[in-house]
Amino acid sequence: MTMAALKSVFIGVGGSLVLAVFCSIFITMDKVLFGFPFFIAFNGAMTGYRLVEVFKIQIKNVSVFSFVLGLGGGAATFVIVNFAGSFMRNSFSLSIYELFTYMAVSGITSYLGAKLAVRYFNL
Repeated sequence: MTMAALKSVFIGVGGSLVLAVFCSIFITMDKVLFGFPFFIAFNGAMTGYRLVEVFKIQIKNVSVFSFVLGLGGGAATFVIVNFAGSFMRNSFSLSIYELFTYMAVSGITSYLGAKLAVRYFNL
């Protein structure tokens, strides 16, 4: 059960990073970082949806579970982006504000994605 949950989170984190790398080919990194919460929002919703799709009725409180895993996904994305930023030519460091933004966006959209999946699967 835990491996499937972690797989859902890593799919969301990986999706955000892939979108950021793709966009960094065409636009500057500061603009990519400005739009990063939108990437996280989309992939956070995918994380919540995927959790419900995999577990169906095995989770007692889907809302809380998806929100907490969304928070974890936002924090993991922050850590990876901050770590990768230190290796770039124009190195950058994210602030605590970005951490809370990434966690809030990912948690809320993961919750909303889970609600959508519950409605879709009629659970």
